[in-house]
Amino acid sequence: MQIVKQFFINIERTDIDESMQNLVSEDIIDSIDIMALVAEIEKYYKKPLKAEFITPENFESFEAIKNMIEQAFI
Repeated sequence: MQIVKQFFINIERTDIDESMQNLVSEDIIDSIDIMALVAEIEKYYKKPLKAEFITPENFESFEAIKNMIEQAFI
């Protein structure tokens, strides 16, 4: 979970923490934030994130992001 927190820090969204839910559906993050997170994830894992993983549901919470990363890269 710490790596997900670091991704948010890297995109300068330190206002978001792992207790928060519904990040997309409650407009806490937007498509620009999602694309910035995707860029951070791709930079960290040194390979592209397939488009099929880039869905609003996969960015609703830290847990959802972690699960997506595990499916995509691990």
